[in-house]
Amino acid sequence: MKESKKRSECPISNSLDVWGDKWSLLIIRDLMDKNGCTYGDFLKSGEKIATNILAARLQALEENGLILKLEHPQSKAKVLYKLTQKGIDLLPIMVEINLWADKYFTIPEDRKAMVALMKTDKAKFIALGLETLKDGE
Repeated sequence: MKESKKRSECPISNSLDVWGDKWSLLIIRDLMDKNGCTYGDFLKSGEKIATNILAARLQALEENGLILKLEHPQSKAKVLYKLTQKGIDLLPIMVEINLWADKYFTIPEDRKAMVALMKTDKAKFIALGLETLKDGE
């Protein structure tokens, strides 16, 4: 893992240094949703990340131990990105962000059912999500 200079000993500051930019949590979101993505999959995301930014964020997430770059099982020309346990452990944070967003923004139709499950039994949603993501490693 790449050691970067810390701005402070604050855990929020240290965490933001790893995943606090505009794109990293969206990449992690896609990996949680699909349990593995190719470079092309990320480019198809609705947020329209530029290729140079995507390449830089994937490299940074890999260097910080949140994702792995693996051989694609069906194509030697492609790479498959998957979450490490360190990346999977961000699921509770992602749940809280979704719940916060549901309170203050309009949630897209395709995510409303998932947010409803989070609200019904957050602990169960997280436990099942962690288990599913870990099984997909």
